[in-house]
Amino acid sequence: MGECSECGKKSMSFTCRYCGEKYCSEHRLPENHDCEGLEGEKPEEHEEWFEEKFSEKKEKESKDKSSSIGKPAKYKTHRDSLSKDLINAFTGSVTLAVIAITVLSYIFQLSIPGYQELLILDTQISELLLRPWSILTVILLHGPAFHIIGNMVTFYFFASPLERMIGGKKLLKIYLTSALVASLGMILFHNALRLIHGDASMAGLVVGASGGVIALIGVIAKLYPNADVLLFFVVPMKIKTAVYGVGAFEAINMTLTLLGLEIWIFPIEFFASAGHLSGLLVGLYYGEKLKNKYKRNTGVFNPLEV
Repeated sequence: MGECSECGKKSMSFTCRYCGEKYCSEHRLPENHDCEGLEGEKPEEHEEWFEEKFSEKKEKESKDKSSSIGKPAKYKTHRDSLSKDLINAFTGSVTLAVIAITVLSYIFQLSIPGYQELLILDTQISELLLRPWSILTVILLHGPAFHIIGNMVTFYFFASPLERMIGGKKLLKIYLTSALVASLGMILFHNALRLIHGDASMAGLVVGASGGVIALIGVIAKLYPNADVLLFFVVPMKIKTAVYGVGAFEAINMTLTLLGLEIWIFPIEFFASAGHLSGLLVGLYYGEKLKNKYKRNTGVFNPLEV
């Protein structure tokens, strides 16, 4: 506490840097107590001094900031930005997330002993009861490289526009439901073969996400019935024609198999017809439910735009 040299008030005092006297908060500024120390000082000189000091300070801060940013720091910033972009891309897209998980699982399948045995679908009831989760985890496993590549490429081109149209949650619901039904279809069909032919080997192991993937094609066929596609990436035709043609083929193949006949034409022998047909039926069902709201009567299907 001190006494103000201007008004005599006792309060917290402030010392003037020009005249050295003590003042209260009301008179602490030089212009409020007619400070003699300011006499003879030109305002212009004071302003120039302040601007010069301020400019030097900013320049010094800028140099310090520039010198602290080297090449490693820039690289780290770019790398962090790229990582964030990738994370945002995969977390913001169910389509990309499913592909990433499936590919990662395939790597585990090839490199981790026992991983495939834990997740693979064995359609024998006794084995199925030991690993009931395999009804769904079967979509995380695949056979040769062309199997997973074909599935994931097809999944991307049909799931991407569907996700933008109906949302990620509905897409995932359709995919997982159809995959589950496809597994049940394989279980029933394989065990029917076992009962008919008395051959235990006919109820065997299953891998792949084809049932869920073909279901999405069924949904798109209902929404874009006149769209042009390439069947098996080769034969051009309307998508509705391709879907019903594939469905008919799978039904015929199942019937011939039940009769003990086999079609030895590559790659038909690798087709899991029961799973494909079951998944396709689920996709057509969901497509029928969605078409009143989302149907596009167009012959142009662009997976990059909806």
